[in-house]
Amino acid sequence: MRQFGLKQSVIVFVVVSAVYALVAWDRLGQPSPQFHFVDLAESFMAGRLDTETPKQRSGAPRADDAQGYRAALERVEGAGGWNDWAAIRTLTLKDGQVVRGRFPWPADSGEQRHIFYTDDNLELKIVVPQDLARTCGESGRRLCDETTYYVSFPPFPALVFLPFAAISGYDVNDVLVTLLVGGLNAVLIFWLLQLLVIRGHSTRSTSDNLWLTFAFALGTVAFFSSVRGEVWFTALVFGIALNVGYMLAALDLKHPLVAGLLLGLGVATRVPIAFCFAFFAWQLLFPGGGWRRGRTREIVIKGAWFAAPIIIIGVALMQYNKARFGEAGEFGHSYLSGGAADRVRDYGMFSWTYLNRNLLSAVLSLPRVLPSAPYVQVSTHGLGLLFTTPLLAFLLWPKQRPPIRRALWAAAALAAIPGLFYQNTGWSQFGYRFALDFMPYLFALLAVEGRALDRRAKALILFGIIVNLFGAITFGRYGQFYYETILPGAT
Repeated sequence: MRQFGLKQSVIVFVVVSAVYALVAWDRLGQPSPQFHFVDLAESFMAGRLDTETPKQRSGAPRADDAQGYRAALERVEGAGGWNDWAAIRTLTLKDGQVVRGRFPWPADSGEQRHIFYTDDNLELKIVVPQDLARTCGESGRRLCDETTYYVSFPPFPALVFLPFAAISGYDVNDVLVTLLVGGLNAVLIFWLLQLLVIRGHSTRSTSDNLWLTFAFALGTVAFFSSVRGEVWFTALVFGIALNVGYMLAALDLKHPLVAGLLLGLGVATRVPIAFCFAFFAWQLLFPGGGWRRGRTREIVIKGAWFAAPIIIIGVALMQYNKARFGEAGEFGHSYLSGGAADRVRDYGMFSWTYLNRNLLSAVLSLPRVLPSAPYVQVSTHGLGLLFTTPLLAFLLWPKQRPPIRRALWAAAALAAIPGLFYQNTGWSQFGYRFALDFMPYLFALLAVEGRALDRRAKALILFGIIVNLFGAITFGRYGQFYYETILPGAT
C-alpha cells in the first residue's frame, strides 16, 4: 500500500468526498426520489423478481409496508419518475390463450393501437376489452388483464444495497452511498495511475497523478453524477469502481480471475462495460505490442481464468432476463413507458439513426450564451466532452507511445460504441454521462502518453473543474440554466 501512496490516498478520499458532500448538501438529508435499486433489493429479499411499487403509488398504507416505503412513494411521485419502470402486460384471451408483452402504439387512434407484441416475438391483434376473458380475480368475473412491473436496470447495485435495505428498508440513503463510492473512485483512479508508474508504463510523478486524479473526480461528468444518488447515476458511479478495479487486476495480466470477476460484476451494473474486455484481451494476445510465438499455454490458462467468472455471471444475467421478459438479452428497456418507447419501437434500442445526435451530445455540444439572465444555458442533452473535460484534447497529440496505450484505446473505443448508437443521448444530463463507462481508460491514456502537465494543461484542468462544479451545483436544482432541445436524428 505504501508504494501507492497511502497518505495521498487518504487525502484524495477525504478531499473529494468532502467536496461532493458540500455540493450535494440538501440532497444528503434523505434518499433520492429514484430508489429503484433499493426497491429491487427489497424484491430480492421477498423472493420475487417483480415489484408492486408502481401499483402502490395511489394505494393505502399496508401493515407489511417496509420502513420508509410510503415516504419513498411520495418522493418518486413528486419527481415524476414512474416512466422508468418496466411494465409487461399479461392477457388471457377468450379462447384461454395467455400472452405476455406490450402494446407498442398505445396512443394511436387507429387500428395500430390494437397491435400486441408478445415476449416470444409474435404480433397479435387484440382488442381490449372485447377479446379478453372475464374469468379472473376472486369473483372469477374480473377482466383478465394484469400488468407486472420490474426494475429494468442491471441488478448488481441492488445486491450492494441489499444489506442496507435489510436494516433500513426504503430509508437507505442512496445519495450518501453513491457519494462515498464516488470518493472511493478517486482513490482507485489514483492507484491506477500510480500502478502504471510502478509497472513502467508511465513516467508521471506523484504530483502529476494527483492532478489527473482531481481532474477525473472534479473535472469530468463524474462530479455531477456522484452527488445525486438516483438509479441512473448510481449505476454509473458503481460502474467506475468496478471498471477501475478490473483495470488494476488486469494490468499486465497479473490477476486474471479477479479481473474477470470485476468485469463480470461491471457488466451486471453497466452493460457497456462488457466491451472493456479488450483491455485484458489485447494484453493477452499482443504483449509488448505484438504477437509472440510459444505463448499458447499462457493464453489458454490466463484466458480461461479470466473468462470463467464472466461466463458464470453472464449466464446468470441471461437467466434473470429470460425469467422476467422471455429474452436473455432483454433487461426491460423495451418495456419502459416513457418517451423512448416510440423510437425503440420504430428504430430499435440501437441504431445508426441515433449516431448523429449522440455524437453531437457526446463531443461537440456547447452551452448557449444569452444577453441577459441567466446568461448561460445548457441543453438537457448535455455538454460535449471537449467542453466539460478539455484536457482530453491532449490525447490527439501523444508525446509517448508505450505498448499499453493500444490496449487502453481498444477498450475505450469499444466501450464508447454502445452509447453512440443507443436510443438515448443520456438525457437528462449536464454532460455526456455515458462517457463514464470508458473515462478511466482515457485518463490512463493521459498518464501514459506523457504530455507534460504544464501551465496550459493545468489551466484546462481548472477550467474543467469550474465547468463541472457549475453542473454539479445547478443540475436538478436551477432549471433556468437548462433548456430542452431536439437534436437531429430519431426523436
